[in-house]
Amino acid sequence: MNLTREHWTQADYNDFIKYLKTLADSKYKEFSDSLVPGIEHSFGIRIPILRDTAKKISKGNYNEFLACKKGVYREEIMLEGLVMTLIKCDYPQMLEYIKVFADKITSWETCDVVSFKGLKKHLDEFFSDIEYFIYHENPWVVRFGFGCLLEFYLTDEYIDRVLEYVDSINSDFYYVQMMQGWLIATAVAKCRDKAIKFLQYNNLNATTQNMAVRKIRESNRISKEDKDLVIQFKK
Repeated sequence: MNLTREHWTQADYNDFIKYLKTLADSKYKEFSDSLVPGIEHSFGIRIPILRDTAKKISKGNYNEFLACKKGVYREEIMLEGLVMTLIKCDYPQMLEYIKVFADKITSWETCDVVSFKGLKKHLDEFFSDIEYFIYHENPWVVRFGFGCLLEFYLTDEYIDRVLEYVDSINSDFYYVQMMQGWLIATAVAKCRDKAIKFLQYNNLNATTQNMAVRKIRESNRISKEDKDLVIQFKK
């Protein structure tokens, strides 16, 4: 199927769904579904194929593609997000794309596969808007926000405020807790002293704190000495 199209109609998109079904891998679907519990609708398409598909779509009339009514398959949401990440645009438009995508997230896979790397050129601007995500009522949007902090902001310039944001969210949603733990563990690898001090003094619940300790001890980027040190911070 031609994916780099001058025009997309709803009929074209419906044909596209039929095409996606031909890309499905039944064994991968079984494996992927086991990792993403509670998500009923999936084709079972490997991520590299989705990325390649999005790249081809983005070279055509991506606006009409994005405007087509989407269905319930999680690959549709990932493709929509992946296409958005490839669009060259100014920051306000990028932020709008990010908000639209984030509100459609329903699984950790969808959240983590899509990365808006164009944010590297707009770090200060997006950081001033991060509270929209961190304090959102949808916990998947919160996870996405912390994922952005993990990916782009674990530097000396931002680390203090990043850890303040982590400390300000005491979520009981497992996938937010997991992302916070992952963020803290990565911070130990990148901004060691401040992250270790944060582990000593914070307001996190026991599940999130212990998740961070576990991920630190599983990391290949952290010394054995620090892995042994953080055991004392378990709650």
